[in-house]
Amino acid sequence: MNLGEVLSKAWKIIWKNKVLWIFGILSSCGRGGGGGGGGNSNFNTDGSGDNLFNNGNNPFSDGKFPGMEEFGRNMEQFFNGSEAQTWIPIVIGLFCLILILSLVFIFLGTIGRIGLIKGTLLAENGQTPLSFGQVWSASTAYFWRVFLLNLVIGLVVGAAILILLVPGIILSVATMGVGMLCLIPVFCLLIPISLVINVIIEQANVAMVVENLGIMDAVKRGWRVCRENLGPIAVIALIVLIGGGIVSLVITLPLILVLIPVFAGVISNDETVLTGALATAGIMLCCLVPVVIALEGVLQSYIGSVWTLTFMRLTGNNPQDSVPLNVLDNPIS
Repeated sequence: MNLGEVLSKAWKIIWKNKVLWIFGILSSCGRGGGGGGGGNSNFNTDGSGDNLFNNGNNPFSDGKFPGMEEFGRNMEQFFNGSEAQTWIPIVIGLFCLILILSLVFIFLGTIGRIGLIKGTLLAENGQTPLSFGQVWSASTAYFWRVFLLNLVIGLVVGAAILILLVPGIILSVATMGVGMLCLIPVFCLLIPISLVINVIIEQANVAMVVENLGIMDAVKRGWRVCRENLGPIAVIALIVLIGGGIVSLVITLPLILVLIPVFAGVISNDETVLTGALATAGIMLCCLVPVVIALEGVLQSYIGSVWTLTFMRLTGNNPQDSVPLNVLDNPIS
């Protein structure tokens, strides 16, 4: 495989068919990560404010988590109080809103991923310039297969993380943090494993669209392509993961500028200045976010095109030929 040809051809495709940038934006909807925040808390005895760990005793020696009884009483008082009548509907409404938005993002992300693959395939077949409706209509036939594949993989990976994480947390709490230190090598090992799985699934998604395969056949095809072309796949993966990560970081760096007026307002210790700083930060955020989203869409469209062309070059697929469903019986060239 000519690495330079793949990288340059991918750029030519998305530049001549800028409609693929839209599918890149949609694809990024299903690839974003989530984060969580937390606070700090202390386990206190009899309201004295002394931390249980300071007396040298293990608070878990009786087999119970400290503060659980008090937590239970507080929750019971909350649900029996008048506050629950106000907050419970709000919480349920927020949960439903988050669920609906998640489903929308999953749908758009799946269509975006398929559209990048199908758009690259159509462009390779000479059907340019591409239109949004053309790529969209050509992508919908693969929606459920691609959706189910990535859903199952996500559930399996999530379950595997929970299986490791929950016992790790319990062990860490029971051993006052020593157990978590022992699990650090395991979590470090999960990083390359997850990257390998990600590359295989990328190729499986491409195989499903390019060769019109079922879910299991696509996974087998993706595994075979990666196994029999380990060198080229590894090089492309490094370029996409490291290079794409650096470009993505550069794209999002301007968002840090939003924090400058906020810090200035906080340091000034003046309510009027802080209000103006927050307003300025809001305006800057509204201006920068669309630019960042657009540039991320271009990046994702390029990455999707690179993975599609990589699969096609490694498997010798001719876009002008239809590939039968029993393609797995044919050797990979």
